[in-house]
Amino acid sequence: MDNIQYDPQQVLNGFTEDSLKELAKRLKRKINLPKNDIIEEILSPHKGKAEDKVKIWQEINRLLRKELETLTEETYLKFSAGDVSSIEQYKIGYMFTLSTNPEIRTRGEELYCQAEENKELEQEEILPVMSGRVAVIVDEVDKDVAEVALAEERIEVQNEEELLDVQETEQLQKRVKTLENKLRKANLETIRTKAQLEKVKNELAAIKARWVKEKEEAGKYRNILRDLEEERIEKETELEILKQKLEQTKTINQSKTKEQLQRKEPQKPKDTVCGDIDLASFQGRKALIFAERDKEIEIRLSSLGIISIWAMEIDWNRPRRRMSTCEIVLYKKNEKITTKLNEIREVAGYWNIPCCELLDISGGNFHD
Repeated sequence: MDNIQYDPQQVLNGFTEDSLKELAKRLKRKINLPKNDIIEEILSPHKGKAEDKVKIWQEINRLLRKELETLTEETYLKFSAGDVSSIEQYKIGYMFTLSTNPEIRTRGEELYCQAEENKELEQEEILPVMSGRVAVIVDEVDKDVAEVALAEERIEVQNEEELLDVQETEQLQKRVKTLENKLRKANLETIRTKAQLEKVKNELAAIKARWVKEKEEAGKYRNILRDLEEERIEKETELEILKQKLEQTKTINQSKTKEQLQRKEPQKPKDTVCGDIDLASFQGRKALIFAERDKEIEIRLSSLGIISIWAMEIDWNRPRRRMSTCEIVLYKKNEKITTKLNEIREVAGYWNIPCCELLDISGGNFHD
């Protein structure tokens, strides 16, 4: 039943006149009209806007959900027992599909499909009834034709035998005239009835074509509503994630600000070499290294349990951000980037992070 195409006109037929007027008023339509005209007014796109059909469905759903909330469990059981008029069956069925209860939604789909089947059966019953009416009229015409023929035959026979007087002849002629008029009227009635039958057939075909088209259109707009709902949920989820990230960032910034306030005044950095400190005491910590990548140094640091981060490969231009995650900074003198190394030492001093020079990255003065 996932592919049910809901027909808004059939659903609105089950609304009370007051509900239709309320719906028309919310959609800014005319309300001082007969019921069928109000329905046509509601379903007509406002000022030619095709997207207005989505708003029509939204307002229909709003009214039906409001009515659904007033129904009791006893009412649901009554509908399940089949105690619902044919004109309300479309509306009740569709209304139940808006429920959050899966059992009620399933019952709503069943009611709506049952209404569709009943409608098709009623349409199929119209043609036999009309055909039977034509058959009766044709049978009456045949009887009148036979009666006229018999009267004409009697006149001919009696004229031949010179047994009929003038008065009787005139009466028979009047009878023939009456029968001929009756026959002509019957023929006209037959023609009109056949024309009506043909018109009914054409109207049924047009209604069925329109019904199929509107089912397809309703399906499209239902898919649009579902997509819009999914997009809304997705955007709300993204917004919630962004809020959480903002809260986390705010918390981190507050923590960093507090930590910065608790730190001592930054000391003037002084040049040291890695031998001046005990690297083994930094086991399990991160060391930010400003130098060309050196396998031997990386192996020796790793043997001490120090995690080496080679800044030149990652983010040489943003040392402040990198240093905030490290416990020690190692660098190699480089005359081409003296200014950068001074900045690195200043930042390390600001964070009170040990900043040591690698005099010989080949290992000559590297003490472990």
